[in-house]
Amino acid sequence: MMNKTSVLTMLAATALIVAAGSCRKMDVDSGQMKEITLGEFPIDTVDSRHDWNLVQSMMVAVNADVPGEDLISKIQILTGNPYTTAGTEIMAEKYAQSGDRVRLTFEMPVTESSFWVAAVNRDGKYYVMPSNNRDEFSFTGSDISSSGNFRQPTLQAFTYLFEENFPLPGDFDFNDVVLRIAKESPSANILKLKVTLAAVGADKMLGAAIRLQGINYDDVESVTIDEGTRLDEDYPVNRYFITDDLLTKGRDGSAVINLFDDAHWVLNPTEKEGRIVRMYYNTTKYVKKDESATMPTQTRTYTIVAKNGKDIFSQVTLSNIDPFIIEAYNSLCMEVHTYKYKYTQALWQFHNGQTADDDHVAWALLIPSSTFHYPVEGIPIGRYRNGEIFGAYSRFNHSFGQWGRNKDTSKDWWEYPTSAQVY
Repeated sequence: MMNKTSVLTMLAATALIVAAGSCRKMDVDSGQMKEITLGEFPIDTVDSRHDWNLVQSMMVAVNADVPGEDLISKIQILTGNPYTTAGTEIMAEKYAQSGDRVRLTFEMPVTESSFWVAAVNRDGKYYVMPSNNRDEFSFTGSDISSSGNFRQPTLQAFTYLFEENFPLPGDFDFNDVVLRIAKESPSANILKLKVTLAAVGADKMLGAAIRLQGINYDDVESVTIDEGTRLDEDYPVNRYFITDDLLTKGRDGSAVINLFDDAHWVLNPTEKEGRIVRMYYNTTKYVKKDESATMPTQTRTYTIVAKNGKDIFSQVTLSNIDPFIIEAYNSLCMEVHTYKYKYTQALWQFHNGQTADDDHVAWALLIPSSTFHYPVEGIPIGRYRNGEIFGAYSRFNHSFGQWGRNKDTSKDWWEYPTSAQVY
């Protein structure tokens, strides 16, 4: 097994540096990188079929017709019954009138099979019913709930965890950047993304952006921030990873939303002796001077409007958007994406597209939860080597390590944290 110093030495020796703007690209022997990565990854045998996916897509048809109710305004798909369950989330919604038949697509954890369907009138009153293994719904019968201790549902949000150092191995605590993102489509030509930076578990500069997979830059009219200021407002130095514009044209022509150039500045906009203060934010259970701190999370809502009133956002989901972080290494701008888009070069070209010898290792994870408890600093998300299981998610038969070895097992690992090892 090689240590990190050996890894850095190997990369320095094998990197072919080619000028490409302010950052450059490299060509690294993929076989060597695969060997190094698999030697350092917390799981000694990664399932070669692994796609690191915890989300399933669903589609239903709903008749927006409630007996005795003539003022239906929208149909929603919910994670639970808001009259009996706290924390219910809206997985999908469409505006409708009484008598309409609407189809909705939505996403839910692979471990779940039930959901609730709601018809909402113009006064905000909810009529809800359970799915009961159906994909066609009409609001008739005794299973409709419309009264009780109502709790207003909130937007569904997923958590995106990023490990720095790609393609180098890291500590795989997956807390270097933690984003929580919610989606809303108030009309056919408008998409809203609510982005929260929850934690920064790194001591180097990290930027972030979101590539809207399948949405062309030229089809977007504007991007604005509902709160009026950027996540990294008043950033005191020139941007390095992203531009000042909120909207950028990606290398493949897609629309890219620029989030921030420096995650540390977002959570703690402070300078000391002319330098940005960089500590671990919201990743330790203690506060240590000049090393770690607890800071308020920061949220911004990006409103994206399509040109000419086009309906271009209907297929945008929380699992097919492409949030990524950007890091600097040896004059390179490296992007870290979820496994689905692992080799995407959204803004920066940093490799030659070598994917045939993939190591099947993820440097970023999508968790279908708005409240996922990520590991504390330095604790691997889950380790399984030489028959030993430990880490933040290590309960036997519900562990990250077992899921990594066999993608068909322990799919619910993210619901079984070791409380002392998560934030």
